Amino acid sequence: MQITEVLLNTHRFEAMKAFYGSLLGLEVLEESASRLSFGAGESVLALQENSLMENEFYHVAFAIPTNKFIEAKQWVIDRGISLISRTGEDEFLFENWNATALYFYDPDYNLIEFIAHHSLDNAVDEAFGPKHLLRISEIGLPVDNVPEFCKTITEMFQIDSWGEAGQQFTPLGDAEGLLIVIDKQRPWFPDDRMPCGSNTKIVIKGACSASLSLQNGLYELRSTGFN
Repeated sequence: MQITEVLLNTHRFEAMKAFYGSLLGLEVLEESASRLSFGAGESVLALQENSLMENEFYHVAFAIPTNKFIEAKQWVIDRGISLISRTGEDEFLFENWNATALYFYDPDYNLIEFIAHHSLDNAVDEAFGPKHLLRISEIGLPVDNVPEFCKTITEMFQIDSWGEAGQQFTPLGDAEGLLIVIDKQRPWFPDDRMPCGSNTKIVIKGACSASLSLQNGLYELRSTGFN
């Protein structure tokens, strides 16, 4: 599965524009008074201004080349971005996924992740830079009932869980792209904040073409199917 576009709300529009455009160096694809979209490799990160937001936040992960984790970490630090640490560690190895990740916040205090999936053949030779944010790898979806939500997704979009289907946490998809379905009562890793749902629109490439509104209209998911 591939995540091709994600639309998020923001209540710090100008700060987010500066963060993703100027600081991280992502290309601005489209801009209006209240909407902005960036190219992140094969994906589009779109932001819609919403002044009514308060403490809502998202979890978004970006894929980086398998051999560039250390460079990517220094690249983030060099931009004055503080990494999130847990028990003194700011690098996290997920053995079950064969992946390594780091985390930080953007101006909206979204939980942002850079993740290198070592099972993917995407190594590069050149120095790490903005173009090595290869795609949106994950989008978090806090829900009331994880098994029920996942059953609906699986039946409609033919997307299976990736290894660890549980009552409170289930990743749907594969190493190329994951919908991280999490119970609202289970804290996020690694900062232990309680998840909160906010309007999210997601476009994926999957096994079939379908469209569905979920979680009482909070999430809109559309699959274009693989061409």
